[in-house]
Amino acid sequence: MSSKIKGNVCIVLLVICISLYFANAFTFAELKVSAASTTTNVVTTYTIFYDRTKNTTGGNTTYNITPLNSSSNVVLNFPSQFSLSSSISCLYQINTTGAFLANTCTLNGNQVIYSGIFTASTILANITLQISNVLNPYPAGKTSIFTGSIGNDNSSNGVNAFINVVPAASVCGFTFSPNYVYSTENMIFTLTTVNLFPSTGTIGIQFPLTKLWSQELDSTRIMPINSSMVCNNQSVVFIC
Repeated sequence: MSSKIKGNVCIVLLVICISLYFANAFTFAELKVSAASTTTNVVTTYTIFYDRTKNTTGGNTTYNITPLNSSSNVVLNFPSQFSLSSSISCLYQINTTGAFLANTCTLNGNQVIYSGIFTASTILANITLQISNVLNPYPAGKTSIFTGSIGNDNSSNGVNAFINVVPAASVCGFTFSPNYVYSTENMIFTLTTVNLFPSTGTIGIQFPLTKLWSQELDSTRIMPINSSMVCNNQSVVFIC
């Protein structure tokens, strides 16, 4: 066989191998995400579990016949609500061995990239990532979906791969002006927030359902609250 024919055969085989490699790429289950703290504006650690054995419907994937290689990266995409910094630190655990190893992960916007984890023909069932020094977003609420990939395999854009960020407890109270009983008075509310308050945020006040004063001598007297309240700048907080 001439060298030219041999060369053509090698090229054809290489193309077939590459085609088979990409043809075996699959979508695995959505990521499982948890955080050490879900309080807004708190610096915390996120743990993300990748299950490469299951597909989007809970069926089995071809993970055991689709090995990874030394150039396969693990990628995690944080939702747009987050703003990551270069101070993050990264650990990982392969196939739930219980041992976490450090990785010099790289950051590209909100994308965290783990590299140099695998050797040639690595069979991976699952991997757990731990990313520390992550600042929780504000305001509080449900984040968008976390997504990721392992080599050429991508996670499902499921509906449960999110975090509910909760507000921190703030200090609030009220006083009266003037503070005499049986007089028409202004109720002054003050609120000292623990976290930065967004410019588009609102403050809601829940009055007692009975609208009765606990120290009122006349138990039939109720606070004269109408269906709407007039906005007043009675305190450092603008109240409606």
